[in-house]
Amino acid sequence: MILDGNFNPNIEEIIILNKPLTEWFLRNQEWMAYFELTTAGCLHFENSSYASYDVRILGRMAHAAFTWLEGDLPLTNETRALKAAEAIANVYFKNRELLSENAKIQYAIDVENLNITINNNSPKRILQKHNGIKNRRPGKGHRNH
Repeated sequence: MILDGNFNPNIEEIIILNKPLTEWFLRNQEWMAYFELTTAGCLHFENSSYASYDVRILGRMAHAAFTWLEGDLPLTNETRALKAAEAIANVYFKNRELLSENAKIQYAIDVENLNITINNNSPKRILQKHNGIKNRRPGKGHRNH
């Protein structure tokens, strides 16, 4: 994996330790660089009236990840990578109802391979809800015929 030059080069060696985190960065680093969401504290679109929810939430996800990746807590690099991936997943699942359909796909992180629990739900259940297996809209649910 090669991070864009706008990112701290020291975090790449941490990111590659976690496959779902690596895949997430590969999909999203171009947009993060474009919107200057490349370090912790990148919440400059949070109160912006012209930024879409997609951009605001990407900023929240980036900030959450970089807080763990660039922080100075005495953690192993593997733990930093896992905590960054967990933080991204938590922001994603907390805000996914606000995201466009494209952003829901683009910003998703593979929680099943993280072996974590998000918001007191099992990762498999959350992944199934995201993939449309569990649909709560009236008249649009999955039929078992």
